[in-house]
Amino acid sequence: MGRALTEKKVLDKLGIDNFRQLTKDKVIEMASMLDKMDPEVAKKALDQFPDFAKTMKEILLEYKGLLSEGLKSNQENTKSFFESCDCAIQECQRILDKDNLSFDEKHTVIMLMLEIAKMKKDANSENNKFILCLATTGIVALGIAATALVSVLGGNVKVDFDSIRKI
Repeated sequence: MGRALTEKKVLDKLGIDNFRQLTKDKVIEMASMLDKMDPEVAKKALDQFPDFAKTMKEILLEYKGLLSEGLKSNQENTKSFFESCDCAIQECQRILDKDNLSFDEKHTVIMLMLEIAKMKKDANSENNKFILCLATTGIVALGIAATALVSVLGGNVKVDFDSIRKI
């Protein structure tokens, strides 16, 4: 698609009357439209919002902070869960060390240990999905910023989001 968005269309999509009303929240949305804008519209928008690059940098730093906080919280929760599972397995092992258990009791304890091990495996898989989601979010934010800057400099960027979703 060529650069077909007019000033009115861009302002309507952003829900503002003029580019001076552009807020930090709307910058990412506008950045994602830059490659579709008429070059004069993009220039006018950026002339009225001279801190565009600075704002994009601030937004990316905020995203980085949020992603770091999410990763740290996830690591703490995962570590706590794994420690709880390890304690439960150790307690099961102590029970198995007793000589007076019947075969059925030993079997029940072993099955419980296996269930706890499966819970750890499932939690690890979910943790990996969460980390992948965080990484993808960061890459998308960085991609939007890069696309915006390339578009401002006159480049032509086409991102195939369907290909990204398949990953």
